[in-house]
Parts: sequence; C-alpha cells; structure tokens
Amino acid sequence: MRLAGPERFERVEVPDLVESDLEDGEVLLRFVTGGLCGSDTPKFRGSYDPDDPYIGLPGVPLHELVGEVVATRSPLYTEGTLVVGLVQRYRALAEFSRTADWTVIPVDPALDPADAVIVQPVATVLNALSTIPEPVNERAIVLGLGPLGLLFCHILHERGYHVTGVDRVDRSDVADAFGIDAVVTADIRKWRPSVAGTIDAGLVVEAIGHHQGILADAVELVSPTGHLVAFGLPEDEYVFPMRTFFRHHLSMHSGTTRDWHRFLTEAQRYVLEHPEIHRCGITHRYHPFDAQTAFERHTRPAEGRLKVVLSEQAPREERQ
Repeated sequence: MRLAGPERFERVEVPDLVESDLEDGEVLLRFVTGGLCGSDTPKFRGSYDPDDPYIGLPGVPLHELVGEVVATRSPLYTEGTLVVGLVQRYRALAEFSRTADWTVIPVDPALDPADAVIVQPVATVLNALSTIPEPVNERAIVLGLGPLGLLFCHILHERGYHVTGVDRVDRSDVADAFGIDAVVTADIRKWRPSVAGTIDAGLVVEAIGHHQGILADAVELVSPTGHLVAFGLPEDEYVFPMRTFFRHHLSMHSGTTRDWHRFLTEAQRYVLEHPEIHRCGITHRYHPFDAQTAFERHTRPAEGRLKVVLSEQAPREERQ
C-alpha cells in the first residue's frame, strides 16, 4: 500500500525485495502483523516530516511490525524466524520490508504473533522511563490516554505511582486494566489552568505531541524539582516556557529509542507478564489491504478505540 494523497491509500504492485537488496546486517521480512502508531497520523494526513521524508513511497507509513525472516545478511537471524520490532524508513505496509538486525528481536513462542506487535510500543515507553531521576514523590500525571499514554499509566502504576490520566476521551472503561487511579475527561488546555499549583505531581508525561501548547501545560503541571517526559512527537520548533521551567528547578528529557534489543527484550517480558496490555489494548484488527479504513479509525480518537493493528489473518472488508 502507498499514500497516493493525504488520507488516501492505494494498492500498488512493486518488484519484490530479495536478498541481494539487503545490506550487511539487514533482514528481509514478510508481513505478519503491523501496528498503527500516533506518529503515523501526520504522515497519513500528508504532513511532510524532514526527519522521515518517505511519504508517497510504497509501504509508508508503518514501522511497528511482526514479520517472518525470509532472507538475511545478519548472523543473528535465520530464515523462518519470527521477529518483532521497528522497520526503518516507515516502509512496513508491504508484503516485504527490510530493516537492520538491531531493530528487531525473536518473538517468544508463548506470545501470539497477532498480539506480539504491542511489544514495540511498550519498548518505547520503557526506554522513555529508563532515565527518569529519583522522583520527588510517587504521583504522576499522564497527558493523553491513547494506546501509548495508557502504556505509560500501566507501567508507572506497576512501579508504585499514583497515576492521574487526562484525555478528552473518557477512558474510565479501561482505567482498572491500565492502572489509572484518577481519570480526568477534559481538554488539557482548558483543564490545566484550573488545577495548576493544586496537584502535587513529581512526574508528568506528555504523551500527545504535535502541539507546543500541550508541552507548555505539562511544564505548568510539574511540581517544583519534578521531572517532565516529553514523549509526544513534535511537529515543528516549539516556544518553551523557560521561565517557569527555570524557577521551578525542573528537569526534562525526550528522544527516541536507540537500544532496541535491550528495550524490546524488556518489553516482551513485560507483555508476557501482563497479557491485559494486548487483550484490552488492541481493539481493532484489519487486513492490510483495508489500511484505508484502519487509518481512518486510528486517526479519530473515540471511546472503545485503542490500538489498531493490521493482520494477514484479519478478514477483508466486504466490498459493494
């Protein structure tokens, strides 16, 4: 599949990738299951990203994948191995894709390949939480309760935090499953002024991105000497509330995952220990040829809609 225009997929035939197309250290994967990510949304809508300038190419945009190794120039994997992880260059929405061996790990036999795709986003959350400092208290606010925000809630709750989750969509139905102690259903931009200075949260996770105002709200919500995780994808340069950040002695970190082997391994172990993550977290499954419908649903937040995945095992849409 490829984007022929903003929010418009088309099915295209291209020459199959083969072993001779691989560089040293790469594997060739056959599509099994793919997961839609929030970072795919602006690409689907046609936004150009200078960091990932691949819009319009076959297979774009998709990077969360469970795939079968069909050819390899890596000493780590043999043909037939089922792996999960990141496909580079967002080109996973295709029958075959290639990626570096350090971006994937073998799927544990105890995990269904249809569910294993959740391992990749869990890895990004574990990576984001791996460098937070010693908390000033064990109260956390997670801004944005999409699939990734809910994963932050789950992991922080398991680590002993009291978690407040904030989103315009009511997530009360999954609050227990994901460890949300207090659910706030509100527009963050409207809610923040009414509570700033009254909530003692030593950790705030901004899990929305795409808007500098949300990050500014996050800064206002962090308790003095607390920490902010800027996880949401930035679309452009941000104006930052430096005065508040400075006067409150805050710290912040952001960035993408680099050590994929480490965090994918940790994530798979976590998913096996907490199967509710995929049982409750994956709500919609579509065939890859129905990517149009899948992305349309993915880009419209709604109650009852969490993780959307593409699976070769899913039935095709009925066509009129």
